[in-house]
Amino acid sequence: MNIAFERARRISTFAMVGFFNTAMYFALANILVKIGVSETIAAYAAYGALMPVSFIGHRKLTFLSKGRLGVEWLRFCVVQTTNITIIFVVTNLSRSGHFSGWLTFAIISVLIPMLNFLLFQLWVFAVPRQKSEDR
Repeated sequence: MNIAFERARRISTFAMVGFFNTAMYFALANILVKIGVSETIAAYAAYGALMPVSFIGHRKLTFLSKGRLGVEWLRFCVVQTTNITIIFVVTNLSRSGHFSGWLTFAIISVLIPMLNFLLFQLWVFAVPRQKSEDR
């Protein structure tokens, strides 16, 4: 497959899968707040609910992975722990009055996808390089 085409396909597919997950996260988190759930709980609950959707979408569509499911899921969970830490920091800043409401979720919705693309490509769904035998 043409490298430039594959790169463009991967980025556009990541964007589509990511946009779907981000839109669902943003909507679900805000709906939870509207029904009386705190911003902090809403952020975690919405994020957790969409983790499997994100994993399957990126594994099957974005990265076309044929890697070991268990290894990739474990790595994905490590990345999600990092993301949850970001949610923790942003929601605590929100609670401290630095910003609130939609801006809290907007920051989370932009920062996490950028980090995910890098880590998914470089580590979670990375294709091992084949060792060349130069003899």
